[in-house]
Amino acid sequence: MTTVLVTGATGILGSSVCELLEGRGDRVRALVRRVDSVDARALAAAGVEVVAGDVTDRASVDAATQGAEAVVHSAAVLGRPGVTLEDCFAANVMGTIHVLTAAASFGNIPVVQVLTSTFFDRGSGPFTEHSPFDLLFRHGDVYSLTKRLAYAEGFARVAEGQDIRFMCPGAMYGPSICIEKTAQPNSFNGRLARAIRGEMPPQLPMTVSYVWTEDCARVCIGALDKGRAGERFICQGDPADSATIAENCNRACEIAGVPHRVSEIPRDQLDSPEVIAQFGTTMPALAKHKPAGPGVDDSITRQKLGTALTSTGVGFPKTIDWFRANGFI
Repeated sequence: MTTVLVTGATGILGSSVCELLEGRGDRVRALVRRVDSVDARALAAAGVEVVAGDVTDRASVDAATQGAEAVVHSAAVLGRPGVTLEDCFAANVMGTIHVLTAAASFGNIPVVQVLTSTFFDRGSGPFTEHSPFDLLFRHGDVYSLTKRLAYAEGFARVAEGQDIRFMCPGAMYGPSICIEKTAQPNSFNGRLARAIRGEMPPQLPMTVSYVWTEDCARVCIGALDKGRAGERFICQGDPADSATIAENCNRACEIAGVPHRVSEIPRDQLDSPEVIAQFGTTMPALAKHKPAGPGVDDSITRQKLGTALTSTGVGFPKTIDWFRANGFI
């Protein structure tokens, strides 16, 4: 039995990691900002030890890490409308530094640091576990920038001997015990639910890799169990499910049996103030660049960790059932 600290535990990935670890008999500790929130109470009801704190506060991170034997660091401020550089830097850069420093201080315990694919070079072939760093800095939005800096911190620490493994997920969707945060309108769950309700405005013409959140959680845990310092693992979903947001929303509408359909914003409008106000800066920037060739090759991750992928043909119906059970549609 291992004690694992999970940051970002009320998010879609962190909550799934907590459930899987708890289910296999590990002791799980969740660092949350509000222990009285609906999502924090759901974690506690599932047997997770919930402790108050924030990754931006070094003292609370140290307190939560003491006695832990491993960390899954998934906390982040995402690139949503209205987010500032200050917000992202405090959580994504300084928060990561605090978590990694605490792990080093308490015996160099292993950390799985959750990344994003936006700062890797995806212009010359499929995204893999060994894709190079984007030297041309194609995505300078505040989310991509701060996650890039956080990865640089982790990468440098590995070179100095710290045990950090990296995991890069795709566009995560699926049921969660933390229903408040994981169904927010701008989450990928939220987009599917809004589309089914007929409330989805035109979406960006960007291709995304929809991935069942439990698959990503299993890769995080597999990285703890079987990974080594410096290794990168990816979980981007079944390549057959790679489609635009509108296409996936429309597929969900078909499965749900509703007539609503979602259209796409023309590419020549991606820089308009209205689009930036609606989507923030991250997703319009991503929509401008289409990856070359096949999107993802995750064969190294699957071979080493033995993970399987859940198709949207299986995941969408289960998610729609969860939407209905919780009154989202």
